[in-house]
Amino acid sequence: MRTHIASLVLTAAFALGFSGPAQADNFIPGHLVAEQVVGNTVEGRYRSCAAPRKDFFEHYKADGTFHGKERDCGMAGNWDTYVGKWSVEEGRFCVYPGSDRQSGCFNYIEGEDGKLVRSGQTADTVEFIIVEGNPENL
Repeated sequence: MRTHIASLVLTAAFALGFSGPAQADNFIPGHLVAEQVVGNTVEGRYRSCAAPRKDFFEHYKADGTFHGKERDCGMAGNWDTYVGKWSVEEGRFCVYPGSDRQSGCFNYIEGEDGKLVRSGQTADTVEFIIVEGNPENL
């Protein structure tokens, strides 16, 4: 059974008095994003499939690595696997998947239903769903 955990953690982060930059978006500090994902799996799903977008699953580990699998957006079939690295730098959560997907440090905000959304994107672009544990056996 897959359990979505993001909304509980994100709600707690804002309830503890986190106030982000003085703008419309309240960014979730990178260390709080890390607390949510380490030991869990992130599922990334794109709403509009265009090259080189890929749907993916990534299981994050405390040692700064993650194991993932990806395939072309919206396609059925085999998954390509990879190992990437993650870190928190200058208050932002950073990912380096070692694939052709975008790497770097990003600001995240809470989207609908507790899903993570990269600042500057919308859930219509891609949504990141945090799933408890490692249900994909990555």
